This record gives sequence, C-alpha cells and structure tokens, in this order.
Amino acid sequence: MLFRRISLATLAAIVGLLLPGCTAELEEGCLAGECYPPGMPTVPSNSSSSGTSGGPSCDTTPATGDFPCEVFTVLQNHCHSCHQSPPVSNAPYSLLTYEDTRVLVGATNIPRWKRVGAVVETGFMPLGKTMPDADKQILLDWVSSCALPAEDMGCE
Repeated sequence: MLFRRISLATLAAIVGLLLPGCTAELEEGCLAGECYPPGMPTVPSNSSSSGTSGGPSCDTTPATGDFPCEVFTVLQNHCHSCHQSPPVSNAPYSLLTYEDTRVLVGATNIPRWKRVGAVVETGFMPLGKTMPDADKQILLDWVSSCALPAEDMGCE
C-alpha cells in the first residue's frame, strides 16, 4: 500500500511539472496525434449537419455500393494518399471504399461521409493543400445528396 501511495505521489508530481510547459490549445486534431501549425484551418466540430440541412433525409442510405466515378476520382486525387488501408500520415481512417464512408466517426452517430463534407467545406482537408473548386464541389454535391452510391456501375 505504501508503494502504491509513493507511486501515485510521484506520478502526480511529474504530471504537475509537465502541465505548466504545455501551452498548446487542444483541438480535435491534437488529441489524436500531431497538432496542426498556426494558420491552418481549425478542425470542424463533429456536430456538422452537412448533407442534412434543407436536403433529403439521409436516414435510409444504402450501407454498400460503389462510389460514383467523379467522387472516386476526387477522393483518389486528394484523399487516398493518406486515407488508405491502413491510413498513413495521421489520417484517422480509410476512405478507399464506399463502405468506409458509412462507418461512424469515433463514438458519434456521424458517418464519415458527413465528416468528409465538413472538413472539405471548411478547407481543413486536404491538409496543407488546396483542392480545386470543381473537385470540392463534386464532393460537397455528393454529400448534400446523402452520399449515395452510384446508380449503375460505380468506381472503386
């Protein structure tokens, strides 16, 4: 019991010494790993309603399918270098398949496709790069229409 008290006291002292040295403002991006440099757009909150405001109800979208080809091309050109399987460069998840976009983000009820819309719309993604307006619009249009799969033959 004495050993445990000493260990906890020592741990508390170490934490106390480290806390004053931490001056970073915590954001969602910092909690999962690397913090982003000053001047980068802030991480949009998980409460984003992209794809739901004023548009169709997205409660019954298919869980499987293929990306529409124009959406897949944008993802491939701007996202897949990090959002692969397994993800690289601190990307939180893969976006290689349509099914990847249906998974909920962390412990939220927000599917990844809505998160894609939020981070692209705010300019947070692609990180450190600018996406051409036409490509950005392709993703935002797809998200605003509930990120549905291709009607016919899709791309993946």
